[in-house]
Amino acid sequence: MAPLGEVITQSLETHARPPGVAVKPGGRFLPLARYRHPGDAIRLILAGLVLAGAAAVTVVTHATYAGASAVAVTAVAPSTGAGRVLAGLVQVLFVVGAVTAIAVTLRHRRFRLLASLAGVAIVAGAVVAGIVLLAGGMRPRALAAGAGQWPWLTGASLAGPALLAAAVAGVVAAAPWLSRPWRRTAWAALWLAAVVRLITGTASPVEVVVAFAAGVTVGAGALVLFGVPDRRIGPGGIAAALASAGLPVAHVEPAAVAAKGSRPFTAVAGDGERLFIKVLGSDQRDADLLYRAYRFLRLRDVGDTRPAASLIQAVEHQALAAVMAERAGVTVPAVRQVIKTADRSALLAMERVNGSSLDRIPDQDISDTMLRELWKQVDGLHQAAIAHRSLRAANIVVDRAGRPWIVDFSFSELGATPRQMALDVAELLASLAALIGASRAVGSAAAVIGPDGIAAAVPLLQPLALSAGTRRAIARHDGLLTRTRTAAAAASGREDQELARIQRVRPRTLLAIAAAAGAFYYLLPQLAQVPSSWHAILSADWAWLPLVIALSALTYLASAVALMGAVLPRIQFWPTVLAQAASSFVNRVSPANVGGMALNARYLQKSGVDTSSGVAAVGVNSLVGAIVHLVLIVVFFAWAGHGLSNAFKLPSTSKLLLILAVVMAVIGIVLATRPGRRFAVGKLIPGLKSAATSLQRVGQKPGKMLMLFGGSAAITLAYIGGLAASIQAFGGGPGIILIGAVYLGAATIAAAAPSPGGLGAIEAALIAGLTAVGMHAGPAVSAVLLYRLATYWLPIAPGWLSWRTLLRRDYV
Repeated sequence: MAPLGEVITQSLETHARPPGVAVKPGGRFLPLARYRHPGDAIRLILAGLVLAGAAAVTVVTHATYAGASAVAVTAVAPSTGAGRVLAGLVQVLFVVGAVTAIAVTLRHRRFRLLASLAGVAIVAGAVVAGIVLLAGGMRPRALAAGAGQWPWLTGASLAGPALLAAAVAGVVAAAPWLSRPWRRTAWAALWLAAVVRLITGTASPVEVVVAFAAGVTVGAGALVLFGVPDRRIGPGGIAAALASAGLPVAHVEPAAVAAKGSRPFTAVAGDGERLFIKVLGSDQRDADLLYRAYRFLRLRDVGDTRPAASLIQAVEHQALAAVMAERAGVTVPAVRQVIKTADRSALLAMERVNGSSLDRIPDQDISDTMLRELWKQVDGLHQAAIAHRSLRAANIVVDRAGRPWIVDFSFSELGATPRQMALDVAELLASLAALIGASRAVGSAAAVIGPDGIAAAVPLLQPLALSAGTRRAIARHDGLLTRTRTAAAAASGREDQELARIQRVRPRTLLAIAAAAGAFYYLLPQLAQVPSSWHAILSADWAWLPLVIALSALTYLASAVALMGAVLPRIQFWPTVLAQAASSFVNRVSPANVGGMALNARYLQKSGVDTSSGVAAVGVNSLVGAIVHLVLIVVFFAWAGHGLSNAFKLPSTSKLLLILAVVMAVIGIVLATRPGRRFAVGKLIPGLKSAATSLQRVGQKPGKMLMLFGGSAAITLAYIGGLAASIQAFGGGPGIILIGAVYLGAATIAAAAPSPGGLGAIEAALIAGLTAVGMHAGPAVSAVLLYRLATYWLPIAPGWLSWRTLLRRDYV
């Protein structure tokens, strides 16, 4: 116990004090000795996802893999001598660990630490106990019948999943106070306990996963909530690192500036030179990974690249970008030294500019000369193909002579793309507008970079394209961003530009899809008196599943053939197949196939087809698909005859005429209005004419026409075949003609649904149609679920990979 006490005492008393008081959102202050490490947030998110997945598997499968009916993996029977010895060792290990933790924390009067360890242990144990209880039981039946009669210290009933989760949570929460050897020892003990539980059959594999995931989630959550001891390198360590690198300094202190992605310090060198020191540690790297992951999931086409492989590489990249900018004539602080410290932090020592950041200067002191000089610096930076990526007023320092300096190249890019440089211009325009107004900010830029330089930034003058600091600054002025965009559009001479679409997917869209899918796939089996969606699929004859998947894959091949037939130039087949798979992925989060159509148009453009012809080809492809679908409806409905009378009941002739009259009247009223006429004349009629012209051109080549119509027909027929195979997997049902008619009718109804891919609508329509033609509700539900699994959910991962491949190979 003494070594552990010494370790804890040393850890608590020798850590470096942070440069200031950490502030919690909302104004609450954390103690000086603690801060929040972004790595704990990463562990919380990852462990939470694993816990959610494991808990879902445990509960949805109704104790198939956890709980009382779980099948245990037994290598050493717990009733044998070896089993008792192993179980006893685990029990003793848990007891000794708990007693040691309590004794050490009490001895050193760390009551807050003891309370937090006890709290996380109780919460983690309760979470796991609740999950296993919901799964249908507390322990696997493989537990030996006589285990409960053993002495309590060597009984297998003590260290269940709940206690294992409590121990994991305690180790995670205590880890910041322990040295690396003790942390490794604690984790080795936990893994040993888990292995013993598995080989003795007293815990199932899923229970162990749930226990570890719950423990890490709760423990990391406590660290995120209360913070960890601050052992980051301080002024003394920085001075020692600088001296060891041949740059001795007389004084180091925290800088009174806000820095993103680093901890700033100032220093005075031995010769009197004032230095600015950026310190990057593991916390900054973890924060950068979180930030980039969020932007990757939320945004697209914002110029983000992969993070550096290590901290020292990140600092070296900043130094190189600053040196290259200085070589291009841009006024930037000179780089003095790049240093790697003993604690694996990285330091960047630079010349300190004696001045103030632009956002702290009163607007009346910001002269036109200063603004012109700033835009000249930006233009020089971009002429050297360098994008700053955080070009806001806070990163512009104005010296005593009124000269602007560009600082902080943390997110810079060498060999920058036009989009990345346009984002720089948009960021600086918005940031300046918050200080000096839209007209003056745009006028100063136009005088230097010209209309073309501003034009590229106009579509990016939107909140999501700006940094959080700039968004906050410009949000203080109502309508300022809109006024800035309007002024920039007028200065560029291109006032009809639309905003760039940079949001990958809206969070509310994901929530709506998840809620609709969850509710539908949970409620539907209940209504059909099927135990659950998962059990419904498990009861299938799996020999039919490869055929269903193959027919689903065939639809992408046929879709590629149809698109190739819609354009006159020859395009490659397999990249076109990838484009169709990628478009299906995009359509999962966009209604009415809008996203997929836009991706196909972009793909055709990058494949050498001019923009107008590509858009027209996509329209022709959709038009021919609709025509083929209507023709197949007529054929299958006529072929099915009276077999569809219960599934689809058409209204009488008089009612049809009345409905037609109402529809025509509504169309006439809409066209009588000015917006309706504008839509018809500006978009509808030109679009129809373009599609008709493209179809006429394709019609002059019989091979292209065959590919277009044949591919469209193959898509629909493959889907019909997939549904028929899914029905056969559950004992069969109506004939292929009736199945085809039901599918075509259901697809037509679901096409009007606003949900992506007709989610919810197509399932309901298919089940209603199948049951109407004589199929029992249970098999119908199961068949539709299997069909949608193979044609809607499983293609998501290949579609995402296809989309990434198209981006990497510059096909879109």
